[in-house]
Amino acid sequence: MPSWLIELPTCPSTNSWALEHAEALAHGACVVTARQTAGRGRDGKIWVSPPGVVTASFVLHAALDDGPQLALAAGLAICHAVEDACPGLPEPLAIKWPNDVWLAGGKLAGVLCERAGPSSTQIGGAWPGPAAATWPALVVGIGLNVDPQRQELPSDRRCAILAEHVPAPSTMALLAGLRRYLLEAAALIADRGLEPVLGELRRRDLLRGRMVEIDLGDRLVTGRAAGLDDHGRLLIDGAERLAITSGTVVQFG
Repeated sequence: MPSWLIELPTCPSTNSWALEHAEALAHGACVVTARQTAGRGRDGKIWVSPPGVVTASFVLHAALDDGPQLALAAGLAICHAVEDACPGLPEPLAIKWPNDVWLAGGKLAGVLCERAGPSSTQIGGAWPGPAAATWPALVVGIGLNVDPQRQELPSDRRCAILAEHVPAPSTMALLAGLRRYLLEAAALIADRGLEPVLGELRRRDLLRGRMVEIDLGDRLVTGRAAGLDDHGRLLIDGAERLAITSGTVVQFG
């Protein structure tokens, strides 16, 4: 087992465990479990992790002034790692803003980024607000549907399973690839911001040109997605053009 990998037989939440131990964990450390019992998704959603879902959290110690940009790039890291491990995929992976990874009409992977500190903070969207100052550690949690039984996944959501399209890769190959691309993304963003990866984020944009409904917390916004701006904000054309910093896409078509 590589020195950067911490494997737990069971764990309530790999993100919670990584947040609690972040100060003692090295840059690039990965916490993985085969049985996550109380996983958390964005905005307090339940993160379902039956057998066959790779559940891992990566710790990044980097002087990042823009964690939300790394949250965007995390979706791209998943695309690269999966495509490296599975060259026979029927189509390129797509990203549903801000960082859900989709395959063949269903969600293949999700991301939860949180800041380690006195009180952990979820990070989503794109544009840095006043609180997005430099922090010592960022935890990137990833759930990836490799070969779970379909009946174990939520029936009310569109889910993709990797093994329905290609032979299931090894967990180790996926974790090594995810770690490699997350470390590369952290270094790029710390040095040059989102610009080096923005073109590919736009090419993989699942929502562009579609009608969407987005929950901003205090209101719903409906319009046609018009791509990403230079800061990674989601552009929505409705009665006026809006640049969405952070929100949840509740419907699209």
